[in-house]
Amino acid sequence: MGSHELHRDDAGVTLRLTGAWTVEHAATLRRELLHLLAVTDAAHLDVAGVEAADACLFEVVHAACLSAARDAKRLDRIGSVSDAVRQAAWVSGFAEYGPFADFWQDEERHDQDDHDR
Repeated sequence: MGSHELHRDDAGVTLRLTGAWTVEHAATLRRELLHLLAVTDAAHLDVAGVEAADACLFEVVHAACLSAARDAKRLDRIGSVSDAVRQAAWVSGFAEYGPFADFWQDEERHDQDDHDR
């Protein structure tokens, strides 16, 4: 099972995911992302510690990004992409999917880099 924690700092609030985030945990991920977007306009997602992922991770995050944009908020990924997430993004097609392909790119991201975009 996956675990998560919220971290607050001057740049906003980050949801850090670790462990397995697959279909069995989609409802929990959805709930946590909705909570994250409810408490801040500058939301960040850290997937560096994810050890297992499937298409559900990407579908739920994709929906959260759409919700954030609709509400004039931002959900950005920070930190590196774990090998499990990178591989699942490639297999599921989300690594190349239109407007959200950037979200899953391989480079490590930092708070300052995200805010400069």
